[in-house]
Amino acid sequence: MSILVLLGIIVVFLTTAFKPKFGLYLLAASLPIIGRDFYVYSLVVPAADLIALLVLFGFVANLLFIALFKPKVPIKINWPLFFPFAIFFLAHLLSIIFSNQVLASFYYFLRWPFFLYLAYILVPANIIKDTKTLKKVVVIVFFSSLVVLITGYLSLFGQDLSNAFFRLKSLHIFKSYPFGENHNLIAEFLNIGAFFVLIIKEFLKDKRLRRLADILFIATALGIILTFSRTGWITLFLQSAIYIYYRLKHHPKEKIAILVIILLAVAFLSPLFWRMSLLQDKNISSTENRLLLTEISLQALQSKPLFGHGSGQFINLVDNNIRFTAKYGPAVDAHGMVQKILAENGLFGLAAWLFLLFYIVKISWEALNRYYPKVKWMLPFSLAALGGIFFQFFNTSYYKGKVWFPIILFLLALQFTNQRYVKKNKNTTNSTKSY
Repeated sequence: MSILVLLGIIVVFLTTAFKPKFGLYLLAASLPIIGRDFYVYSLVVPAADLIALLVLFGFVANLLFIALFKPKVPIKINWPLFFPFAIFFLAHLLSIIFSNQVLASFYYFLRWPFFLYLAYILVPANIIKDTKTLKKVVVIVFFSSLVVLITGYLSLFGQDLSNAFFRLKSLHIFKSYPFGENHNLIAEFLNIGAFFVLIIKEFLKDKRLRRLADILFIATALGIILTFSRTGWITLFLQSAIYIYYRLKHHPKEKIAILVIILLAVAFLSPLFWRMSLLQDKNISSTENRLLLTEISLQALQSKPLFGHGSGQFINLVDNNIRFTAKYGPAVDAHGMVQKILAENGLFGLAAWLFLLFYIVKISWEALNRYYPKVKWMLPFSLAALGGIFFQFFNTSYYKGKVWFPIILFLLALQFTNQRYVKKNKNTTNSTKSY
């Protein structure tokens, strides 16, 4: 590790220890970075997770400083999503106990799901204490997605656009692909970022800026389409369908305008739909790969149905499958959260994860029914949060901050909204009583 990197680590830690918000802003900015790794002996630490770890340590140091030198200042720790995550963690621990690789599984649990909760859910929930800070973080995530989008469009330059496999992907910068070389990883973050554009739009009052936000949303949606990611297309379609449903539910006069927009979009995108069909004709091996991974998951479930083979063991199951290694080479992780959890944590683990997912969806549904359209950003915020997690039914970023960080931001936005309306109702009640 170079001296500059070590110096950067010290600066980030000390900055977070004294000013936790600055560390959080850096964490938000680094969410899409997955192609930069640091090596500490045999450990490989992704840049985004290193920043998250330093922010976590800095946050703990800040709490210790307050406890030691400011004893009169009360320390209150918020534990968002505690109950559903506790059940999910219990499922992991039970699978570890019955695993043939106890230490490896326990390390995986600490490194991924447990670290995820501490660094990307617990820490933000306790640093962001007001709407002003929340808005700043939202703006930073928006700019992060904008950088991914711009570099994606720049990647089209130099590609042979007559080739069936041209697509928007990560740009090669300083001998690496900072946002991941796989096009699915670009689509994954843009599916979140597209609706962050609409969140930002609701913060704006100037009509010209709001039009610019609409243009950026269209450019981001087109960027997702140009990745030719099947999962990106499916996620965007579902997000758009839900968005249109709620818009029409509360603004029925917009039916004709939305229908015209849809028809124009279909007409404009028809050549791209045709290009996607060509890609899928030539993409048989990818589909077969995923089917074989699903088959491996189901076979693993049959041998250990209740608690699975242990956290992080899916890749070993694949490595022991002769059919996969003979046809596709080195083992890969499950391309889907369901397959992964079934094999690693069994039916109990899948039930725990579905409960966690149901809990988040239920909160989102209740929030929309209660606040939309009075609070207009509630709809795009919920779609940004749910879009990232839906993507994991087909991808491999199950325990990554870029998926879960937007969820905690949405939950905090909902919390502040609840507090504001409770306070508003209380003031209204008091005013009524004064008469």
